[in-house]
Amino acid sequence: MKPQVKKRLVVIGNGMAGARAVEEILAKGGSIGLDITVFGDEPHGNYNRTRLGRVLSGEDSEEDIFLNALSWFRENNITLHAGVRVERVDKFSHHVFASDGRVVQYDQLIIATGSHPFLPPMEGLYTPSGTIRRGVFTFRTLDDARRMIVFARQEHIRRAVVFGGDSLAQEAARGLRAQGLEVEVLSGIRGAAILGTDPITGVSVSTQADRDCHMVVLTAGSRPNVDLAVVSGLAVERGIVVDDHLRVMDEEDVYAVGECAQHRGEVYGMVAPLWEQAAVLADHITGSDRGSMYLGTRTIPHSNAGSLLAPSGGK
Repeated sequence: MKPQVKKRLVVIGNGMAGARAVEEILAKGGSIGLDITVFGDEPHGNYNRTRLGRVLSGEDSEEDIFLNALSWFRENNITLHAGVRVERVDKFSHHVFASDGRVVQYDQLIIATGSHPFLPPMEGLYTPSGTIRRGVFTFRTLDDARRMIVFARQEHIRRAVVFGGDSLAQEAARGLRAQGLEVEVLSGIRGAAILGTDPITGVSVSTQADRDCHMVVLTAGSRPNVDLAVVSGLAVERGIVVDDHLRVMDEEDVYAVGECAQHRGEVYGMVAPLWEQAAVLADHITGSDRGSMYLGTRTIPHSNAGSLLAPSGGK
């Protein structure tokens, strides 16, 4: 008897959505019939993004928040390309093309590219060359938390302003206070500007007095990462459009999950929908339950507890 030929499953994205999907697939027997390859932008294993505030405050170490370290991928015979971005998918020949020149063929593809921080139009946000000003931070990745810690620990950095009205802003503020800074949280961004050249000297907000500060953190919501899908000719509106099986519209073997996916007009940024989507996706990838459907997450807590990203309104 000939040995069973495994199907090639490629997962683009090693964040919480991609990680959960792979875990669900393994739990439903996917290791038997699948050869799994994962691409991740970040050069390490995946981690619990909701606990970044605890890393910033010093309550947790980086190791405490990791979900799957690099060793986990080896133990489960998963090929991980960490720190490698997929730039294009050829949905006709079933290949993905990576930033390091690697070309990998797939039988089934999962896109879990997540989202990126929204940078609002704000005077003084960028340098003349178009880069974000020194002293201005977003708060979404482990690298963001690392950079914020290093910056905040400089002796001359005393005050910070955090823009945002959700739990993410409060987590950033709490973490920076633990680093010894005076922190003010401002919910309104309209008409705001960053003052000074290098270094930052403060912020101005319309109808309010200027605030002195040396550091600015922006938690103004997020937008789905859909550039890869657009370049690859997949169905995109606000997010990558998927059906009740998490299959991308008009595609047979391409799925999307998590913050990059748009299901029945909704794009979610909470943990609960991500977990529910991953379970349904795994049912179809492994064939364990072809009738499984994701019908949307009907109740979203108003508190944003467990939020992966700030609500983005009309994103």
